[in-house]
Amino acid sequence: MLVGGDELARFIQTSDWQIGMKGGGLGEAGPTVRKIRIESIHNVLKSAQERKVDFALLCGDIFEHNMISQENVKKVVTMFNQYPDIPLYLLPGNHDMLGADCVYDRPIFQQISHLKILSKSDPVEVPGAILHPCPVLSKSTTQNLTGTIQDVHEVDGIHIGVAHGSLVGKSPVPSWEDIDLPIDPSCVDRTGIDYLALGHWHSHRTFEDGTGIARIAYSGTHEQTNYGEDNAGQCLLVQIDGKGDAPKIEPIKTGQLTWASREFEMKDSSSLIELKNYFESIRGVDMVRLVINGELPLEFKEELDNILEFQTTVHKNFRVKLESLNITVPPQLEAPFDFGDPTLNQTEIHLKQLLADETDPRKRSIIVEALTHLQRFGKEAEV
Repeated sequence: MLVGGDELARFIQTSDWQIGMKGGGLGEAGPTVRKIRIESIHNVLKSAQERKVDFALLCGDIFEHNMISQENVKKVVTMFNQYPDIPLYLLPGNHDMLGADCVYDRPIFQQISHLKILSKSDPVEVPGAILHPCPVLSKSTTQNLTGTIQDVHEVDGIHIGVAHGSLVGKSPVPSWEDIDLPIDPSCVDRTGIDYLALGHWHSHRTFEDGTGIARIAYSGTHEQTNYGEDNAGQCLLVQIDGKGDAPKIEPIKTGQLTWASREFEMKDSSSLIELKNYFESIRGVDMVRLVINGELPLEFKEELDNILEFQTTVHKNFRVKLESLNITVPPQLEAPFDFGDPTLNQTEIHLKQLLADETDPRKRSIIVEALTHLQRFGKEAEV
């Protein structure tokens, strides 16, 4: 019979490092983000070392895919080898899935004495507990991944389930990565395990069992991946004092990058002051996404452009969407700027009339850009 060792389990839970991800949509910041994701592994393992845990539990998607470069593999292994006293238990996910060409079959992983790949559903004795791994063997599975965990209500020791997938009916989004990998939320009540450690969701979440005790948790990714995530950039310190005791779950910050995402509504020219104040409040944020909607008079478009252009020099990544911003032109078409050239004067009047009549957002954007450049040219020529 398996016995869970000491009647106390204390461990670090982490997942979804996705080393090797491209960082699509991050532009020039992509290489920086990829580099930082590797550096932040140190924060996870250092947290384990400083808190003197029994082991660290890696719950899947450590790599973005199984065809990851050996260079990136060596960087991760180097991190592992800097913490040889921390037993590592790694469950592959759907990105680094078990099977043909699995990254963990490479010889380099076989030489890490303190690493065990959880490739089977057989229980595994670890310091202070018994693990019940639930390996992902197919990305298209419709079967409950935790169905392999046996009833342990009457079995001594602390029992911890380890899986990678989505709790059925609990997902914060309709579909996560278009891959469901179903996990039964009643797993804890059915099996009697003390805790279910999960990967797959990039945001930290906890869920209660039938008695109201939080026994299911996603750690989320160790370093936030994109603007759509919340409560990311951390690992979990989990302590279970004895069989049946409530787990103590403590998030620990591991992420280095800071993120901000906001929708901003323009009402009139005074909104530019509000926008400047917002930017001042997030000056130290690395990654910024802004969606601007509402209305702004044409004469203030250049000032908005100047504000936004400066922000590209402040943040590692600055993304702004203006498609929903309506640039307005007075019905009477205000007196045009005198360019000193009849053709240019008529061009401005014509563009303003086009803008006033156009309803297609894409075409309006093109006209606004043309008007903005024309007016800027006129002001520079005046000087």
